[in-house]
Amino acid sequence: MATKRLLDRLARAYYDRLFRAALFMCNNADAAEDLVQETFLAAMHSVDSFQGRSSHYTWLYGILRNKFRAWLREKGSPISLQEMGPGAQETVELVADGQPGAHEMAVHHETSRSVREALDELPAHHRNVLVLRYLERMSYREVADVLGCSLGTVKSRIHYALRRIGGKLKGHRDPAS
Repeated sequence: MATKRLLDRLARAYYDRLFRAALFMCNNADAAEDLVQETFLAAMHSVDSFQGRSSHYTWLYGILRNKFRAWLREKGSPISLQEMGPGAQETVELVADGQPGAHEMAVHHETSRSVREALDELPAHHRNVLVLRYLERMSYREVADVLGCSLGTVKSRIHYALRRIGGKLKGHRDPAS
């Protein structure tokens, strides 16, 4: 009974955050939902092995990462972050209609697409540190714990990844700014 209460509390506290992380990983809402559900199922079966060396979220995120890797293996081909979601169609319709703000929406969509493409080109170990640090707002220490590497390695990977993305995005700046 205590396990069920703990899992209910963890689901209430972290479900949305894990869903956002999963959605960013796979860029597919249905797959993200499945990954998060599988994460909590796995957590339910292994909650007794949680040793408290990290936060509950860090532990759950590690399970999610493993579920995502398994999903990629089952899929049989790497996921491309260039595959845009439903927002792409909405942006095209706004531009076609000439509605106020259409240009701003198109620029925002193009910037988002460019960032996703630049992230897609990074090696997984560099992309992961950026996602954990900036999207999941983990501390450097938490990122190191999740990835099982040193603090110095995390800082080095973040530095390298940001430099590489910055270089890729220089050509995508809005000329009006």
